[in-house]
Amino acid sequence: MANYHAIVFGASGIIGWPVVNQLLSGYPEPGLFSRVTAVTNRPIEVEESQWTNNGPGNMPELQLVSGIDLRNTTTKELADGLRAKVKDIEKVSHVYYFVFTQVQDSIEEVAVNKGMLEKVVESLSSLSSNVKFVLFPGGTRGYGIYNADGTFKAPLTESMVNNLPADYAKTVVYPANRTYLSEACHGKDWTWCEVCPDAIIGFTPNGSQYSLALHWGQYLSLYAYNHGIEPRTESSSNKEPAKVSFPGNKEAYSALCSPVSGTIIGRFSVYASLHPETCGGGRLFNVADREEPSTFGDVWPALASWFGLVGTESVKEGHAATIGDDALDPGH
Repeated sequence: MANYHAIVFGASGIIGWPVVNQLLSGYPEPGLFSRVTAVTNRPIEVEESQWTNNGPGNMPELQLVSGIDLRNTTTKELADGLRAKVKDIEKVSHVYYFVFTQVQDSIEEVAVNKGMLEKVVESLSSLSSNVKFVLFPGGTRGYGIYNADGTFKAPLTESMVNNLPADYAKTVVYPANRTYLSEACHGKDWTWCEVCPDAIIGFTPNGSQYSLALHWGQYLSLYAYNHGIEPRTESSSNKEPAKVSFPGNKEAYSALCSPVSGTIIGRFSVYASLHPETCGGGRLFNVADREEPSTFGDVWPALASWFGLVGTESVKEGHAATIGDDALDPGH
């Protein structure tokens, strides 16, 4: 057995959580990883994490390390903190990095986030000679979707990111991360890749302000309450369900997207890290649950039904305010 040690930064986030969960479940086979270290900034207890911990047989041992603030620390302070808190830090072999800090100024945002990744890589390089792979997530923002008229025509393929307009590319951290990792791994025994999801359907134990589930849960529960509907109760079964139209515009209702479940992106991240010969070398991978895209029109009726409502299409024309644009970008 390989006896690898995985360390996951941003472990309680929308991508970090399923990666930890897949590692602890023994994916892709028990015995490859002996230890999983989950690193978070916000405090969290193992009991509330919902991870499967210390399963039967030769499943990995979970180590949870909270209170690691990558932004407000130096490389030396981070290295000292990891040395003190992480058991067997010198055996870390696979690094999964899922950390992002939003900053109002986009140029500063790039500098801050690139700096945090640099601190992690440099700290671990000084602490462990066994590092084999580093993985980080990009997002659809890296395809220029924040430009009002878009940058590329869908479908968005991985090679497009090399053709981003320079004035836009400098406002996104993903190109900066690629440049840094390419330089940092030169002449070293480790390699890296980037995974790029669209909308992520997943779970976080301590919530997220970018969660569309939170937004829609609040909206639909209040809508049901205001229209006298009690979601999923016997008393509501005899009432005529209220209709709720999609609150965005028609364009948003029919726009195509490629959702990915936390399980799929978690498994792919682990798989990629274990296959450096085919997935390393700085490759970028779009990740989705299926090849065919979806629309919000596909899921809106099902979402509404959970609250005793009948979901109908949008009645709004033209541009409308969106709910949580950044929630669709996993880099956030």
